[in-house]
Amino acid sequence: MQQATLAESRTRGPKAITRVLDLLALLAGKQDGMSLTELSAIMAVPKSTFIDTLRGLCDMHYLSCQEGRYRLGPAAYHFASRITRHWSAPEMIRAEVKQLAAETRESVGFAIADWEIGQAIYTEASNSPQPVRYAMQAGLRAPLYASAAGRVLMAYAPTEQAEDYLAHAQLRQLTENTRTDPHAIRAALVEIRERGYCASFGEMLSDTAALAVPVSGPDGDLLGALMLAAPLDRMKQNFERLLNATLEAGRRASAES
Repeated sequence: MQQATLAESRTRGPKAITRVLDLLALLAGKQDGMSLTELSAIMAVPKSTFIDTLRGLCDMHYLSCQEGRYRLGPAAYHFASRITRHWSAPEMIRAEVKQLAAETRESVGFAIADWEIGQAIYTEASNSPQPVRYAMQAGLRAPLYASAAGRVLMAYAPTEQAEDYLAHAQLRQLTENTRTDPHAIRAALVEIRERGYCASFGEMLSDTAALAVPVSGPDGDLLGALMLAAPLDRMKQNFERLLNATLEAGRRASAES
């Protein structure tokens, strides 16, 4: 998968720059480094073409080469630390909420978990411009077990925390589609972790559907859930497009992506 992705590469931007960025991203996940032959094969670049780039990056200390294996050098780590130091979760998330809402013309929000009251609380919101829409606003709350964002927050929380919530929560039937059986909810949480998203159709409001994805920070810890909501019929008609847009926004909002 990684080889195919890198081989296809970018469709816009200078090839030399995107090649360097792809190279740094690849080596960031390779603690033991990679040889010229391995890099050439994965990135689909001839060794004779690639060697000058590697030597130049070593001269600039973005790479180091020991015993024929290339690794990230000190300059790459200094650069990464500067980016991380100035990375702002609220600003990044707010921008993605607005962008996803503008791209899809649906309502979008970002939620965090309040485990004491057992609810997802929306800290960011952007409403659809369409006449029929899900009304989203900052401060809105939804039960963790019944909402798409809430189930994402449960799925990526420590297991003990989610189990404690299920043991004490009042799982009320909000619509005919609401899941209130703890076993069914646990199965849904496993599915969310496998798929990387939650899709909910009429479970909290009978005429509304929602998609939610996790958003993580630089250390990989969960920051919250990005959620897109739409009228039930419109979600069903545009599901694949809306799902792909939401997944991509979640990846962009996550600092580790």
